[in-house]
Amino acid sequence: MKKSKMTASKLRSILGFLIVLTLALSAVGFYYAQSWLSELAVSVSHTIADSTTSGNNVQALNKLQVELSSRQDIIARANNILTSKQTYQTQAVGDLTAYARATGVTISNYAFPASADSATTATAGVPTTTITLTLGNPVPYESLLKFMKAIEGSLPKMQILNVNINRVAGDSKSVRVDQLTVAVSTR
Repeated sequence: MKKSKMTASKLRSILGFLIVLTLALSAVGFYYAQSWLSELAVSVSHTIADSTTSGNNVQALNKLQVELSSRQDIIARANNILTSKQTYQTQAVGDLTAYARATGVTISNYAFPASADSATTATAGVPTTTITLTLGNPVPYESLLKFMKAIEGSLPKMQILNVNINRVAGDSKSVRVDQLTVAVSTR
């Protein structure tokens, strides 16, 4: 048999070299594992932050949706503040007739502007169109006040621009109304 030329000092050198090589490879592996774990931790923290933000956004949207659905009556009223220029005459005549009937006032004539371009702008730049009403005289003063209050509180928004009132001789509870000018807010 052949005798191996391995001596104790050679074996010690090889084992020392292997230990140093193992330590170096472990250090390099630890460095790469640590940098990979750092990148993974950053990615996970971004994902958590994004999901938290998304969760907060979803909660805020749900809260807004609940608030919006609870205020549908306000939205409907806001949409009814203005009427369209195409239908304002029909709607205004119907509303004014109903107010007159409810308050005991008689409307004998409705006068609309000659052209659609004669609309004037009222407060805050909202376009309005005028209607001139002729009332059946004499009018009980209380009924006239109730009629005017109904016009002012109406939807679509109507506003009294001009009213000419005269006393009726011998009747302290009635007045004579020459004309009543009403502005109807349109879109």
